[in-house]
Amino acid sequence: MRLLSRRGRLGSRALAVMAAAASSLLVVAGVSAVPAGAATAGRATAAPVCSAAISAGPGLVVNGTIIVGAVGGSTQVTLDCNQSSQAALAVEATLLASLGAANVVPTGEVDTSALAQFTPSATDTHCPAGSSCETATVAIPATYSASDPNAQCPPTQAQVNAGIFGCAIAAVTAQNTPVAGAEFLLQYASQALTTPANPTISALQSTGAPGSTVNISDAAGASGYWWGDAIQLIQANEGLAAAATPPASCAAGGYGNVPTPTLSVLWYAPASTTPLLSSTSNVAISNDCYTGKALVPPALSGTITVPANAASGTTYDVFLCELDLTPYPGSTTSACGPAVNGAGWISASFPFTVKSGVISQNLPLSGATTAASSSHFSTQLVTSGATGAVTYTQSGSSKVNVSTTGQVTTSGPLNAGTYTVSGTTSDAAGDTGTFTFSLSVSGSLRPVVHGVHGTAVPGHLAVITVLGANFVGRPTVSAPGARVVVVNASPTRLILHLFASAKFARGRHFLILHFTNRTTVRVNYTAL
Repeated sequence: MRLLSRRGRLGSRALAVMAAAASSLLVVAGVSAVPAGAATAGRATAAPVCSAAISAGPGLVVNGTIIVGAVGGSTQVTLDCNQSSQAALAVEATLLASLGAANVVPTGEVDTSALAQFTPSATDTHCPAGSSCETATVAIPATYSASDPNAQCPPTQAQVNAGIFGCAIAAVTAQNTPVAGAEFLLQYASQALTTPANPTISALQSTGAPGSTVNISDAAGASGYWWGDAIQLIQANEGLAAAATPPASCAAGGYGNVPTPTLSVLWYAPASTTPLLSSTSNVAISNDCYTGKALVPPALSGTITVPANAASGTTYDVFLCELDLTPYPGSTTSACGPAVNGAGWISASFPFTVKSGVISQNLPLSGATTAASSSHFSTQLVTSGATGAVTYTQSGSSKVNVSTTGQVTTSGPLNAGTYTVSGTTSDAAGDTGTFTFSLSVSGSLRPVVHGVHGTAVPGHLAVITVLGANFVGRPTVSAPGARVVVVNASPTRLILHLFASAKFARGRHFLILHFTNRTTVRVNYTAL
């Protein structure tokens, strides 16, 4: 009951969301699995075929589908199901089962020590049908243990920070398929003291003109995420998005993004209670995804636009707000506004000063390439807030060049390193700004020999000069029948002392240069 006391009561929308969470869990017992993304929005409204009751220890069943205040090692939950449901086993599982990519087996999230078999009863009348009932009692284990080491009940703090807000008790058939209308969200008493870390937000630009673009992301090193609406199946059960099939991986979008109707961007001037609005159409918060080894938390990215009616010279507090669809307490008194159907908000903000005449640089600020392809690197710089065409003026010299139109190229092939170029921007209306761009080059250019000067003389010391490009460090040299020492080395020239024995044959010979980047070059020379 401590969970309830924190909010006074659970609102009807929060209860519905929690019920949807339990309903969206497709967990199975045994060795087979049902893909976690196979649920549809219809599952949330499946007619109940089981009831739940606390048969021992602490806990409370709320709204028929939510079990709160459970204590591992003490609480026992009895499911009372219609025999017609064909429920065979009752299981406990983590919510990771509803987040997995296609290669994740949901059975890894089930604690097999907590499996309970259903037993028919001729006299029981507590199932939804009122007769022909069967029961199974799940003893919540003192220590949850599943084959997936990341499966934890209650969730870890890191999982809570990502929006995982409980575990589940569910019934499955003898064929290892979930029983629709027989899933219950489980929260532990210890979760009453657990709240997610606050989300963060960082803006690339701190100033800009009305209409300019602001790039936003999570703050560097953040451990708090946008947990208020992070589970795709909850969004589907709420009618906010179509149910998604499991992604092949959590990369490149995974389960997609939080629906924009649950987001808002509000700009507050000092002492004002009436915000200006920005569109959320270009704001992206990724949904939770589970790789089978790691939980990929929500990630913020995208852009917002400075309102056209923002006052120049004013510093605004800019809030990104996300509707809280979890049972954790979101704010209903913050800058995000009142609750929506009983759901509060989570938010983060940053300051932004509006200045007319400022040209803002947008992404990209950096790029990467390899030494082998560095001479072909090209990208286009982007700005916003200008009036008409923007002229870029590079400051100083660099091996990276920016044209007057903002096209970034290199002056030729580059060795490994980071190369930075900067300058100013302007337009015909007198608006100005600055830009910077860094290019990271990995690998090394392969050494190239352009020519060899000098000849070997048997029994004498000769000076051999090797001309070329991309000579890295001071190489070592191997030469059959001769001793060679590098006496001077530069990126374009090597001076070698070569001593050939008196029996050294006249004609064509070769030596091999061994460079510090583990490349080798064969060099031909002549002995007289």
